[in-house]
Amino acid sequence: MKFQTGKDLIEKAMARIDTIVPARETTTLLSNVFITIEKDSVSITASDMESTVRIAVPAENTEQGEIIVRAKKFSEIARQLRSDQIVFKTVEPENAESVESDETLYDVLIEGSGKSSARYKMSGKDRSLFPAINQVSEDRLSNVPSAVLDEMVKKTIYSITQEDNRYIYNGLAFQADGNKLTIVGTDGRRLAAISRTLENPVTLSPDAAADTVVHSKAIRELQKLIDSAPVVKLGVEQRDIFFKIGDAELVSRLVEGKFPDYRRVIPESLSIEFTLNREDLLNALSQVKVMTEPPSFQVRLTLEGGELHLVANTPQVGTAEMTLPIGYTGEKLQIGFNATYMIDILRSLSCETVKLGFNDSARPIVVFDTDDADFLALVMPMKI
Repeated sequence: MKFQTGKDLIEKAMARIDTIVPARETTTLLSNVFITIEKDSVSITASDMESTVRIAVPAENTEQGEIIVRAKKFSEIARQLRSDQIVFKTVEPENAESVESDETLYDVLIEGSGKSSARYKMSGKDRSLFPAINQVSEDRLSNVPSAVLDEMVKKTIYSITQEDNRYIYNGLAFQADGNKLTIVGTDGRRLAAISRTLENPVTLSPDAAADTVVHSKAIRELQKLIDSAPVVKLGVEQRDIFFKIGDAELVSRLVEGKFPDYRRVIPESLSIEFTLNREDLLNALSQVKVMTEPPSFQVRLTLEGGELHLVANTPQVGTAEMTLPIGYTGEKLQIGFNATYMIDILRSLSCETVKLGFNDSARPIVVFDTDDADFLALVMPMKI
């Protein structure tokens, strides 16, 4: 087996799959990458058993074959090699006769194209040891513009929980209805939902009642790949979701369980609504948050006399206050909430103004993007 390709192509490919490979190198197969050499290309695959990423790059001078090598070492060689080109080939190990194993072993020789580059030798193993990679037929994939999907993810990803004991909240729910795609994230204390109407129908699963919940790790990997091509092809086969983006492919096991019906917590009507500058509210909350403490980061919001008052008061820490003028002059309302949750929402948006909606101190705060009628976010109240 052998190939030659641009050193920067291998380096970028390894960087894009880096989060799939365990941070600490181990002796397990998950610390390896699977390299497939074809006629005009080389693909590099990494898997953690739940998510799999495959990146293809063009190559020349190839001799086809498949092999697995240690991911971290291969990545470090690609970074450190002082050459525009990387030359990769395999040979029979020098001590092949003395190795008593059912495994097929190789010596992998890697070098650059010039005299200033080092020459490396590392061990490689037969691809049969690497986990099997599931496939999906092209007719099961739907096209979504990359820019659209990227925006939808950015406006919802912050609402994914970090608590493993509530596993269904560890991902974003993808819901398809004809040409309409909706993505929802929630951790039970906040929620973000966004919909887009596409040119073509979207099909996620033959079972319309099944929830398509994509794990947060796969979502973050998708964000790294999404600018690879103008269109993302996505589809579901059994319990795996597939994303194909140009020369990259991401396969992830769907999160098991029933995603909550988010529509039930969205207020049917709001008694208080007003619009204010997004940056002004974001700056005010960022300043007041200094005097909050984790995990609650509690801020008290008061609407009174045409003003919005923000107060953080943490015993043995201190207080912070901020006031903004608003176009609301109705009855006084006081409500507590987690400042971090509201800041996350505001930072995900690019609109000049947002609309806030309230009913009372026991029901959620609703945030609307004034430039996007198909987005909303909720922040649940806290006891003051």
